[in-house]
Amino acid sequence: MINSSCSSSSTNKTLSSPARNLTLQSRIEAALEKKAEITTVLEQWRQQQEQGKQLNPSLVRGVVENLRDSQRCREALEVSNWMIVQKICNLIPEDFTTRFHLIENVFGLEEAGNFVESIPENLRNESIYNSLLSSYVRRNDLDKAESTFKKMRELGLLLRASPYNSMTSLYRRIPHGNRCKVDEILREMKESNIKLDRDTVNNALRVYADVTHIATMEKFLAEWEGNTPLDWLTRLDMAKAYLRSGFKGKAKEMLRRTEELRDPKSYEELMRLYGEAGGRKDVYRVWDLYKKLSKKDNEGFRALIGSLLKLDDINGAEEFYYKEWECSGLPFDVRIPTMLVSSYREKGMVEKADKLIKEIMKNEESVKPITPLLESLERKGNVVKPSELRDLIKNLCDSNQFYKALEASKWMSTKTSFNLFPQDYAARLHMIENVLGFEEAEKFFERSIPENMKDDYVYGTLLSCYAKSHKTLDKAEAIFEKMGDLGFLSKPSPFNSMISLYSQLGKREKVENLISKMKCMNIEPDSLTMNNVLRMYADETDIKTMDKYKREWINAEKNTKLEMRTMVAMANAYERAGLLLKAIEITRSKNEVHRLWNEYKEKEKRNYKIDDANLCKCRSAVGDEEYQSVISSLLKLDDLKGAEEIYGEWEPEGPEFNTRIPCLIISRYCKEGDEVKVREVVYSSIKKRKLMQFESFKEDVYVFGAICIVCVGFVGVLLMIITNPLLFFFLLIHLSR
Repeated sequence: MINSSCSSSSTNKTLSSPARNLTLQSRIEAALEKKAEITTVLEQWRQQQEQGKQLNPSLVRGVVENLRDSQRCREALEVSNWMIVQKICNLIPEDFTTRFHLIENVFGLEEAGNFVESIPENLRNESIYNSLLSSYVRRNDLDKAESTFKKMRELGLLLRASPYNSMTSLYRRIPHGNRCKVDEILREMKESNIKLDRDTVNNALRVYADVTHIATMEKFLAEWEGNTPLDWLTRLDMAKAYLRSGFKGKAKEMLRRTEELRDPKSYEELMRLYGEAGGRKDVYRVWDLYKKLSKKDNEGFRALIGSLLKLDDINGAEEFYYKEWECSGLPFDVRIPTMLVSSYREKGMVEKADKLIKEIMKNEESVKPITPLLESLERKGNVVKPSELRDLIKNLCDSNQFYKALEASKWMSTKTSFNLFPQDYAARLHMIENVLGFEEAEKFFERSIPENMKDDYVYGTLLSCYAKSHKTLDKAEAIFEKMGDLGFLSKPSPFNSMISLYSQLGKREKVENLISKMKCMNIEPDSLTMNNVLRMYADETDIKTMDKYKREWINAEKNTKLEMRTMVAMANAYERAGLLLKAIEITRSKNEVHRLWNEYKEKEKRNYKIDDANLCKCRSAVGDEEYQSVISSLLKLDDLKGAEEIYGEWEPEGPEFNTRIPCLIISRYCKEGDEVKVREVVYSSIKKRKLMQFESFKEDVYVFGAICIVCVGFVGVLLMIITNPLLFFFLLIHLSR
């Protein structure tokens, strides 16, 4: 096949010269070294030939071929032009094909296409059309490729598999698939008795894999697999199709068959796909193969660490990151730590994420502006994917590195290969507001965001900027109203921005109107809505309304949770209202639980009054339910020691023994596997039960004695004591107390 990647600035390959200074090739070589005109050398050599003797055309064609093979396409085209002008020989189709490739490389495909049109139709053979078709396919020009293919069909030039391969290759690369057209090509080849070759089979399988048509893919594979070897790219595409369909077992089998080819170029993708298929051991095994057969680079580490993170093997990812990649001496690649930071945030490991992002920013290459770092990645042949760049920007924002994030966002907007979405503009608006202030954010919104990109995300971001200060209340209300006119009030977020602002300003009526509006529009409040509203009522100590919304909204199934500051505000509201037990239940501070508990006990003691008409006295002013509540709260806060202390002071009041209190402690010890502590609590609960029963029996005796005194008088009681020593014993104990 003719080389179509020539360049006039390439190598100085030496032309063959069996007899230097005597052959045409040697003279051409000397002219190239002196940068002389080649056509001058050709003319001189021609004139020196014997009079009337024609030049051998094969010699001139050999010069063209040697120059082309030496990547000197411009010089080769110069010789080709001279050969035509001087009418050295009658041109044959192969001469036109060679000239087509030279023109394409020197002047571009459009000029090469014009050249084809200038060739006499009787000399436009299969070779020239195949070359033209291949060039259109390489440039993904579907219309011109299909037109050329149709022309070849009309001329009867579809004689081999190569043009069909070109079209199947093109259809595979065109977005949204062209599976039906591939089926037509295969049917046409069958009808024309043109045997499918390796390229056709692999292209067809990759098309079926791309559209995830598993049944057709497997049927076609069964028909041709035995006779046609599959490329590693084909096998990987089939594995991807299986993964998209949920067939992880079949995907792993296809990945193992890919491994059998032992192609180092496949190892990075193998690690990624094993990560998706759930093959942790497979990822490690391929990494070992990769290290043996390839030089470790950043792409390999990205594939390895990314796969381990997908497999939730964060420990393994950390080990390779800190112990191998950081010490590898490879150029800094910001995408690698960004993956780890994203995983930390997904798992709620915020401190680790912030620490790592700060380390990234301290890197000697990234202390400088981040744009040169991203550009250097591209210069080294690394593709910075939009998803990776968005992850980096998000992580920088989450770590309050807004300046760097804005820099990366600006760089992304300059890349014509990146399709920007409204979310990208919204994110950049947020960064500008944090770095340059909301006035610059306003300018960016008005001047730089295309109108078709101003969706609810973008307007919502602008609204959140205004909702941060009472000074911009009018603008916030105006944007909120405009969002309503545009139909952008379909989510809780814009309502949350206004509720937050109105709450800060104490505009309760406005907040309640917004809640009513959300209800009328069937917009389900989210966690942010709930926390904003509950904090507002807590600040006003409106316990009744606060509890109403808490019961209505907080639902484990909806995954709605109270923020820490909301719980603090609610606990303070309960305390102000004197509802200390409710404050204990909602607070998330161990110290606060103990403080509130002590305050509650003191309060109960002050309020406790002895009924003089009752001869028996209750042992405690605090009941079982209160003890159960505080012990449960402390255990939720992992304050086992504090719960033990409260349990130790608990004296069951009866008449029934409350087994739930010791069971709270026992359950925690069971989770920790502490059998010794479990037995201790069991024994202590038995002891507390017996003491409770004993105290209850004493009270019965007191009551019985009081009744006797009333009924029979002192003398009768004295006779009962003399005749019943046990009764005397209990009375003696009572008197001693």
